[in-house]
Amino acid sequence: MRKGSSALLTATLSVALMFTAMPGTAFANLDSVNNEINDLREKQNNIDERQGNVSEKKEQKESELTENEQKQSETEKAIEEIDTKLSNTQEKLTEKEQQIAQTKEDIETLKKEIAELEDSIAKREELLSDRLRALQQNGGDVKYLEVLLGSQSFGDFLERASAVTTIMDQDKNILDVHIEEKKMLENKKQELEDKKASLEDQKKELEQLKADLDSQLKEKEDLMAELEIEHEELHETKLALQEEEEILQKQEASLQSAIEEAEARAAEIERQKREAERKRKEREARERREAAAAAAAEESSSSNSSSSSDSSSSSSSAGSSSAPAVTGSNFIRPAVGPVTSEMGPRGGRQHAGMDIGGNGVPIVASAPGKVFRSYYSSTYGNVVMITHSVGGQVYTTVYAHMQNRQVGEGQWVDQGQQLGLMGNTGRSTGPHLHFELHRGSWTLDKRNATNPRNYINF
Repeated sequence: MRKGSSALLTATLSVALMFTAMPGTAFANLDSVNNEINDLREKQNNIDERQGNVSEKKEQKESELTENEQKQSETEKAIEEIDTKLSNTQEKLTEKEQQIAQTKEDIETLKKEIAELEDSIAKREELLSDRLRALQQNGGDVKYLEVLLGSQSFGDFLERASAVTTIMDQDKNILDVHIEEKKMLENKKQELEDKKASLEDQKKELEQLKADLDSQLKEKEDLMAELEIEHEELHETKLALQEEEEILQKQEASLQSAIEEAEARAAEIERQKREAERKRKEREARERREAAAAAAAEESSSSNSSSSSDSSSSSSSAGSSSAPAVTGSNFIRPAVGPVTSEMGPRGGRQHAGMDIGGNGVPIVASAPGKVFRSYYSSTYGNVVMITHSVGGQVYTTVYAHMQNRQVGEGQWVDQGQQLGLMGNTGRSTGPHLHFELHRGSWTLDKRNATNPRNYINF
């Protein structure tokens, strides 16, 4: 009887040990999944709260946007006025340049006329000098008297008198022309000096007009820059609010999907747990029956045999395994290429990610996850956003400025799966990938953005 009881006790302890030695994987997995569900629900509540904040911001921004639009209208009117001034100044500038060109032509013409007059006067002065010397040599008008007194008849006298008068008139005309041209020369020279002075004044006026034009252009450029900044801020604010609202909605849907998937996993673990419990009880009952039967057989044979046989029981152990939890170290580099800009302050703003240079280079998912946003953004250009659950922690990765997008919203992607190619879309100054890693959900203020170098070896 002792041996039977010993065998039964051994079998019972074996079953008990088997049960207690069963791996706690299922229970641990269930706790992990429940923690994940709680974390996801907390993130979902945070998103709901942010959606409310976004709605309030939208109402507040609408008033600011209206003021901005009014300021833009005023700035545009100021630019129109400057454009009118610029047009008038440009016309004056053109007229002044034409005046200067005409004045230069007039100066050249005057120089030629003066040269011709000076040449004519020089020749005439030489002629008059010759005539004057002849008169002096012949005693003044004596020559003319000899011509008149040498006439043979009255008719001849009249003819000679007419000839002398003509000669004297010619000398007088030559002198008159000479005097007139001398006056004309002085006038031309004075006109030339006046033209030169006028040209200098016109050049000064031209320089002033150019200075006015430059000043007006600078004023316009400043206003244009101001308008561009205001327009950009207005555009950014509108798009940012709309974009954040859409992204929050997509993230909420993605988290809801993740919660449902986690709840399904929890339900499956519960089912497996119940199934394991049922099988354990069946094994325990079977082994008890086998132990009892073995004990009865031993007692029955002990009266007929001096030798005893040992009964042995065998037990089987079962275990369950699951895929190892993904850790932060399992994020991989999203693309090859040089890091052209680190996360941190840049150009007076906070750069919320890392830039990797390249053109047409494949971009891959840094970790497995679900695409909750795949669209074209005015700032990000072609962008893909992915939600990841890593060790019970929600992460979000952003891949921006892509040439194209090869995955769609709601799609599950594996680590290393190609998402698209590097490009230069959106607000980008050159082909590259802008990569963001958020510990939690994506937010407009990038409060959850973390340095990818903390998770990825670049």
